[in-house]
Amino acid sequence: MSLIAQKISGCYRRVLIFFFVILIAGIGIGLFVYNRVGGAEGMRYWMAIRALNGTEKLLIANRPDGVPQETVEEQFDNVRDAIHNRQIDLKPLYELLNSYQTKFHNPGLSTEKIKPSTPEVEAFLTELRKTIFLDE
Repeated sequence: MSLIAQKISGCYRRVLIFFFVILIAGIGIGLFVYNRVGGAEGMRYWMAIRALNGTEKLLIANRPDGVPQETVEEQFDNVRDAIHNRQIDLKPLYELLNSYQTKFHNPGLSTEKIKPSTPEVEAFLTELRKTIFLDE
């Protein structure tokens, strides 16, 4: 084998080993994070908290004057606690958050944002409260 062929084969071997080390490290980190959030079930609740936090920021930024900020924060804290305690129905929660974001914060190319009215925010907070399972 010529000297050039030996250098090329050695280079490929090093690149391949480096690629496998990075791949194994990435899989390990992914499994660690997946385990820390609680597996598939924990991922659903983690995603719900992330969506809830984003919607809360949007609502507080465009909150009408008729709704106190403390009321909004208190309601979102109650829902956040229910998520941590697994006392929430995730499907209606996702549908509610999605409908709010679609209606008041266009995901398209438009930068126009519609400010919700006081009755709309009150109705949203009431529907948000309904997603929590009540202890009986």
